[in-house]
Amino acid sequence: MIVEHPASGTHKTALGPLHRLWAFLFGFLYYAVKGMWGPAVLSFFTANGLFVIFPLWNRAIIRGHYEKAGWRVYEDVVAFSGRRQPSDTNQKNDT
Repeated sequence: MIVEHPASGTHKTALGPLHRLWAFLFGFLYYAVKGMWGPAVLSFFTANGLFVIFPLWNRAIIRGHYEKAGWRVYEDVVAFSGRRQPSDTNQKNDT
């Protein structure tokens, strides 16, 4: 998933193809490195959501964090397939 800052126009890769594996293996360190202190603390005290919850919901957690910070999704790519998922900013209204 690539996000774009609307004010400056810079692009940033928020999620790679193995994001769930990294969240599962490194738990709270993964979120701390990304600067997401809320999920990092929750992941630490709940043993990474009992090893299932945080890795499975990682895409929604990361996307919500960036949207609250003012970023918008520029390109949402499905992991391992390369197919693009429609996002609100990429949809065209042809009607």
